[in-house]
Amino acid sequence: MSNAKDKSIDEQIHKGRRKKLRKSFLDFGLVSFNETQVIEYALGLAIPRIDTNPTAHRLINTFGSLAGVIDAHPEKLMQVSGIGEQAAIFLNFLKQFVTYYRRVSRDSSAKINTPAQAIEILREVMKTYTTEQFVLLCLDKSGTVILEQTTTSGDLDKVDLNLRQIVDIVLRVKTASVIVAHNHLGESAAPSDADINLTRYLVNILAPLCVQFIDHIIFASDGSVYSFHEHNLLDIFKREHTSFASSKDYEEYWDDSAQR
Repeated sequence: MSNAKDKSIDEQIHKGRRKKLRKSFLDFGLVSFNETQVIEYALGLAIPRIDTNPTAHRLINTFGSLAGVIDAHPEKLMQVSGIGEQAAIFLNFLKQFVTYYRRVSRDSSAKINTPAQAIEILREVMKTYTTEQFVLLCLDKSGTVILEQTTTSGDLDKVDLNLRQIVDIVLRVKTASVIVAHNHLGESAAPSDADINLTRYLVNILAPLCVQFIDHIIFASDGSVYSFHEHNLLDIFKREHTSFASSKDYEEYWDDSAQR
């Protein structure tokens, strides 16, 4: 009898907390919440009829902050007591929702004509990713973004790219110029050998298509940024391509390709 009474009291307290949080949210927005309360309220939307306050505290204690919770992989979230698959997917969805919103709400009249402008636009979105993502920005002649394509390999430390797919996209949307970017999960934005080779391949692919390659930008988890344009590597690769394209070897390459 006592257990049933205690349970009833707990349910009343829980309902009272939810009602109070809901009213506070409607009256003042999230600015009136601390980080634990934000998690508690969010979990309440995904897990009805359960007191999510203890779970919110466990999540903050485990991952250190609201950002740590939202950045955590669903499998890590499910290791916390009170978090099942549905709640873990919901928390992961919140992060992706914010990223998606930032992309679709971006000022459509904004122009990107320099690497610095691209860095400014991409910085906030890139730092929300917990896996390596590759972003392709296709621009028209005025610098307006006509397509933003994001892909991932699903691997935590590798960007797996399909160069043929990039060419298909560039041709399909009639791109005038291209910017590519990806993120490093570590604290260094310095390019790897694979990043350098990828950039060289893209120069060699895009130049014959008369598509301007503005930059390849790498964002690291510590906020640092590496620009191939600013480090003059793009110019070096473009000169290499121009030199090869004007050589006899280049003519023989295309002759052999036509015969195959």
